[in-house]
Amino acid sequence: MGLSWPWLRWGVLGVSPPPLAVPDSAPALQTESRRITHISAEQKRRFNIKLGFDTLHGLVSTLNAQPSIKVSKATTLQKTAEYICKFQQERAALQDEAQRLREQIEELNATINLCQQQLPATGVPITRQRFDQMRDMFDEYVRSCTLQNWKFWVFSIIIRPLFESFNGMVSTASMDSLSQTSLAWLDQYCSLPALRPTVLSSLRQLSISTSILTDPACVPEQATQAVMGTDPSNNSS
Repeated sequence: MGLSWPWLRWGVLGVSPPPLAVPDSAPALQTESRRITHISAEQKRRFNIKLGFDTLHGLVSTLNAQPSIKVSKATTLQKTAEYICKFQQERAALQDEAQRLREQIEELNATINLCQQQLPATGVPITRQRFDQMRDMFDEYVRSCTLQNWKFWVFSIIIRPLFESFNGMVSTASMDSLSQTSLAWLDQYCSLPALRPTVLSSLRQLSISTSILTDPACVPEQATQAVMGTDPSNNSS
C-alpha cells in the first residue's frame, strides 16, 4: 500500500497523524528586526552628523567663504574650534572694555559731584571775563579729549557753535534766570531748522580746513596739531 506501519495505524484508528516538525522561525525574525532597527538608527545618526556639519559650514565664516570647495570633517572641526576661540577672546576683551568704561563712568560721576559741591549757591551774571574763561575751559577739554581720541576733535567742530551760543546766552544769576535762558536757548538754537545750517557750516569748515575728503588717514595727525596749536587750521578760537 506504500504506507509505513505508523501511518497505517493512525488511519485504522481514525485519528489524524501529528503535524510534521517545522523549524522554529522566531529567532530569525528577532535577528531581522534587530538588524532593521540598527540600520534605521545608523541612518538617523549619520543624518544628524551631516546636518551638524552643514550647520557649521553655514555659521563659520572661514568655511562658508568658499562654499564650492569641499572641506573634510577634520578641517571643519578645526576651523570651528578656531572660530570659537576667536569669539571667546573678543568677548573677553569686550567685557574688559565694558568694565573699564563702568569704572571710568564712576570716576567721572564722582568728579562731577565734587565740582558741584564746590559751586556757589547762586550764579553770577555773564561777563566778558567769564565768557573767555568758559571758552578757555572748553578748548582745554577739547584738547584733553582729542589727545585720547582724535575723533573728539571732529565732534568739537560740530558742537562749538552750540557752545558759543550757550555761553553767550544762558545766565546763571539765579535758578529762575538759568531756567528761562536755557529754555530760550533751546528754542532758538536747538530746533532742527536751526541745527541743520549750523551742522552743515561746521562740516563745510571741517572739509576745508582738513584733508578729510582727500586723505582721511591724515586727519588724526591734523587733529592733534590743531589742539596743540601747531597747525594754522586750529579751530579752537
